[in-house]
Amino acid sequence: MAGTDASSLNKIIALIRSDLTNSQGDKSILECGSPALYLLPQHPDMCLQLAHQKLLCVPYKDVKECWRRLYTDAALWKVVAVLEKQEISGDGSKELEGAGQELKEQDDWITEVVKIIDMALILTGAPLREDLVVDVLDALKGVIAEQTDGPKRPFKRQRLDTEHPASLRASGYPLVFPSTIRLTPKLRFPIPRINNMSLEEFQTRILNPETQTPIIITGAIDHWPALESRSWSNPAYLLSHTLNGRRLVPVEIGRSYTDHGWGQKILSFGEFMRDYMFDSRSDNDRKSGIPDALTTSNTSRHPPSKSSRSQTGYLAQHDLFTQIPSLRNDISIPDYCYCEPPSSHPPYPSQSSPSMPAVSKLDIPLLNAWFGPSGTISPLHTDPYHNILAQVVGFKYVRLYPPGQTEFLHPRGLEENGVDMSNTSQIDLDEAMHLFPRLSPFRREGGGGSLTNHEEWEMGEGEEGEQIAFEEQFPGFRNAIYVEGMLAPGECLYIPEKWWHYVRSLSPSFSVSFWFN
Repeated sequence: MAGTDASSLNKIIALIRSDLTNSQGDKSILECGSPALYLLPQHPDMCLQLAHQKLLCVPYKDVKECWRRLYTDAALWKVVAVLEKQEISGDGSKELEGAGQELKEQDDWITEVVKIIDMALILTGAPLREDLVVDVLDALKGVIAEQTDGPKRPFKRQRLDTEHPASLRASGYPLVFPSTIRLTPKLRFPIPRINNMSLEEFQTRILNPETQTPIIITGAIDHWPALESRSWSNPAYLLSHTLNGRRLVPVEIGRSYTDHGWGQKILSFGEFMRDYMFDSRSDNDRKSGIPDALTTSNTSRHPPSKSSRSQTGYLAQHDLFTQIPSLRNDISIPDYCYCEPPSSHPPYPSQSSPSMPAVSKLDIPLLNAWFGPSGTISPLHTDPYHNILAQVVGFKYVRLYPPGQTEFLHPRGLEENGVDMSNTSQIDLDEAMHLFPRLSPFRREGGGGSLTNHEEWEMGEGEEGEQIAFEEQFPGFRNAIYVEGMLAPGECLYIPEKWWHYVRSLSPSFSVSFWFN
């Protein structure tokens, strides 16, 4: 710890202890019982295990607040223990062998602290400790800045070089994410586009059932720092706001959540970038010009695994901006989200079930991040809210079917595991595009170009039987009415509630969805 100012650690420890021992207000944690609270300061690991069991034994919505509180406070007490151990090891009694070993041990304890805090945020949301968590992470940012550039200012005022951090300049990452599209989609039924639509125009449009349809709005978010001055297209910028890639994020592994073998992992942001954004993506992305050399990051000492190279990783539908508020400062909620949509119509019979009651009114829009390599997809599904999908980095293809086409989209029902999937279609649109090329906007014509609007769909050799079987299983789908579009950086797509939609990234992509009702 010789390279880390001991006073910085003391301040972090004092900050956590003060908040944990002097906090007033909500007493829901008392419901955990006196034994758990007695063990909390001295044996946080035991409390973490107890709280984790409680978090997993019932559906998350039914977890008592006290167990979320216990897990969060136990995590913070564990952070205190890690920091106090680090402080003791830096009193001169333990000599480190060279600067490299010193930096390695510093990196180890910082990474451990970040992991403890992020697991609490992801699993519980850190109720009533949100501000404390932000302060602790800001303090760690200061410690990292000291390692890189030497002490400059008190820890709460430390800042990283957000343009090109010194620790990342030699990492091998490109200055911007690649934006090459191998084959631009040929749109047969394009979504209307409106430039800089006024709030009044939008309100009028969504109040009329005839015009409550998808639109692409340009010019509405050009002022976002995420698009230019603090560009999310810069990998180094994103890494700097995740403590040089140490922050943990939940990542979907696999092509689609409807596929067998699909799963989720919690990875560091740096691991996700290294394993999925630059090296371990689909063959489509390798052909777009990403060199194999871009596979290393000083957030991990190991090359991507073979399994990660053959799978898609997607940071999908995650409340990243509550977890990392500094990125939230780079965007703003579009004014359209504060319009008053008409009263929600009853759910379709195919979507109504006791496990999916009518949604309640949102006080504020729900924000989610969608970040992944080229080729990620969201299968054909509906959402219970109106949505403004804002494209920040890269390009996406979107196809939408109106609610009136629901019967032709063959919604799923209650799965064997009891999960209601009736908001998701049984149809794999990628498979349908392959079997019926006229449905695909990416079909090459004669080895080059896209399918023309008037070209007759053709049967692939040996696929006639599969086409017949598909149409027997999903009657009416091939002639279902849809609209489609391509989103570019700075563009927004309005998706009315309960419209079916399929989304595919055409390049490395970062989008933000804003649900509202």
